[in-house]
Amino acid sequence: MGLSRGLRGGYATRHRRFGAEVPAIDPGIPRLVHRARAGDPAAQESLYTTHVDAVFGYCLAFARGDRARAQDLTQESFARALSALDDLRDPERFSGWLMTITRRACLRWVEGQQRERKVLTLMAREPTTRDGDEAHLITAVAEVIAACPDPGQRQAAALFYSTPGHTTQQIADQLGLSRTAVTTRLHRFRSWLKRRKLGQLIDALEGSPWTT
Repeated sequence: MGLSRGLRGGYATRHRRFGAEVPAIDPGIPRLVHRARAGDPAAQESLYTTHVDAVFGYCLAFARGDRARAQDLTQESFARALSALDDLRDPERFSGWLMTITRRACLRWVEGQQRERKVLTLMAREPTTRDGDEAHLITAVAEVIAACPDPGQRQAAALFYSTPGHTTQQIADQLGLSRTAVTTRLHRFRSWLKRRKLGQLIDALEGSPWTT
């Protein structure tokens, strides 16, 4: 159901921000909020169906067309909002309050993406180009290497992220491999880490000067 059709009596006002339609104050919304606060699942569902198009459109713009990511952000936004209804002082402002929560969820995701890119870029540096600020990164990576299921990737990563680290050429010489083979193993290790352990790694690095 489209947002404007989901509101009674023509109460929808279109605000073109990130492609979202944000509802104006609807007399029925405060009643739904009061019922939802009391745990009424039908009221919670009504709040969701009334606003989901606006929230999803906003998230989709932030996610640059990634519908799966937008769906995740939409679910996160509603989960946060519905669990925090007691914090909403004025039920008439639910729609705007929900969009504020949505915006914050999207900004957190964008900031997380920026941290991920920074971490992955730093992880690709050869040991000879690292500086003292990256010691925390090397320690954090070393703690997740053992979880990698591929023994060749574990071996290369353990040498690359040791202290002092080995260059890809030094690893190649030590393991009797070509430098290309070592680079490939490290690339696959970082791909595995991005899929499985990057969140854990970033949590471990929280507070480091280059993750903020």
